[in-house]
Amino acid sequence: MHLSGQLTDWSISDLLQIMQVTTKTGSLDIEGDRRGRVHFKDGEVTGADLTGAEGSYLDAGRGGVADVLYVLSTLETGSFSVGPADGPDTPGWTVEDVMADVDALKALEGEVIEAGLFEAAGVRIVPEISDPIEISSEDWTIIASLVQPFTFNHLETTMGRGNAVRVFHALHRLGVAEVVVGDEDESEWLDRLADDISPESGEPTSVEHVEEEAEELLTPEPNPEPVLEPVLESVPEPISANVVELEKAEVRGVSAPASTTLTDGVYDEIRRLRSKVADQ
Repeated sequence: MHLSGQLTDWSISDLLQIMQVTTKTGSLDIEGDRRGRVHFKDGEVTGADLTGAEGSYLDAGRGGVADVLYVLSTLETGSFSVGPADGPDTPGWTVEDVMADVDALKALEGEVIEAGLFEAAGVRIVPEISDPIEISSEDWTIIASLVQPFTFNHLETTMGRGNAVRVFHALHRLGVAEVVVGDEDESEWLDRLADDISPESGEPTSVEHVEEEAEELLTPEPNPEPVLEPVLESVPEPISANVVELEKAEVRGVSAPASTTLTDGVYDEIRRLRSKVADQ
């Protein structure tokens, strides 16, 4: 049976009924503002797909088929034709069952339109509720998909540290938070960890500690032996000036916050200064 025509003469529901009554096996193509295809086997709906500007959407599940037919049923103009079957070769559903799902979606749409949500410039979740609510797992999946990943620093910036802590604690207590794993390579984690650890003590080292150590290294140790006096007096003026300049540069170099950690390169430089002072 060859069937084709215009949607102005036949509704989507009528076409589905014809395919079911004639126990047709084939694919019903719809061409209009939206393009879609509904697949049948022995008069039962086995799948449907929808083609738009962003690509094709194919679904062989009953809910997905209802979604496609829900969109196609809004078309009032266009053409249709029935061709060879190229959909899933699996048991399907009756037209009545699928259209019942479509009618349920249309009823939900009516409530959404009546609430003014369709034409709103934006929609957000209310910040407070008067009574506790229960959410089904399906509804929770939908709500969770609306929330993009966020970080503690982001929440702290927008709502303050205390509120950010409360939010994260609540999410953790409810068991609805999970860590987003980044693309950072494991070796990068280890390298950064090594940089944050003192090579001598195995503990994080702050600039305050290094400032004290540098002061020790650059300050000559007191020695009661008088032999040191002529040695210090005999140091040429340019070298003495260099040492003073080095001290000034070192003081300027440790003006970072106390939380700053040091890499091995800084320790190497401190050892080099110790050796230079010892040589002098």
